Amino acid sequence: MKILGLIVGTVIFIIIALVVVDVATAPTVTKGQCLLDRRIILPDVCLNTCNPPFDCTLTTRPYGLFWTQAATCMDAVICG
Repeated sequence: MKILGLIVGTVIFIIIALVVVDVATAPTVTKGQCLLDRRIILPDVCLNTCNPPFDCTLTTRPYGLFWTQAATCMDAVICG
C-alpha cells in the first residue's frame, strides 16, 4: 500500500508541475498579434495583447471528451 501511495503522489506532483510549466511558459505577444500557445496538459489557447482582450480563435479541435481547444488563430489583429 505504501508503494501505491508513493506512485499516486508522484503522478499528482508531475501533473501539477506540468500545469505550472504550461502557465509559466506562455509566449510573448506583441501589439496587434494573435499567437497560438501550445500547452502540454492545459488546452491550447490564442493569446493577444488587445485591451480589452478578446478571443482571436479561428478554428477549434476536440480536447478530452467534452471540450475544445484552439487549433488556429487569426493572422493579424487590429486593436482599437
